[in-house]
Amino acid sequence: MNHGLFSGFGIFIPVKNLSEATKWYSDVLGFAIIRNGEPFANVMKMGDGTVVFCLLKVDEIEPSPFPKNDYGVDHYYNFRTTEIRKLHQHYLEKGANVSEIDDFDGISGFEFSDPCGNRFCVVE
Repeated sequence: MNHGLFSGFGIFIPVKNLSEATKWYSDVLGFAIIRNGEPFANVMKMGDGTVVFCLLKVDEIEPSPFPKNDYGVDHYYNFRTTEIRKLHQHYLEKGANVSEIDDFDGISGFEFSDPCGNRFCVVE
């Protein structure tokens, strides 16, 4: 099978308030809206659009806990950066809910969550 047929990746993110979440993902994460489907969903791109996030309006958010493991991972999605301290400071200035930067086995990282409690991690 030729896996070169894939052209990108989409992630669905449940949100309670679509307008507020869209503003947060734009202002804090720098995502750009590429499809306005309000009041049900908005599609936003990260960077060149290879990865898109569909913010999906839901009535209730049911957290999906990450299964216990021996590797210490407790979130589903990682972002990568080459400037973790600069990005961490930016999120703090924007008022985002962020953890301290931790170093583990040569990798620096921190966790953050959106206003709906969806959790992510950033690593360098």
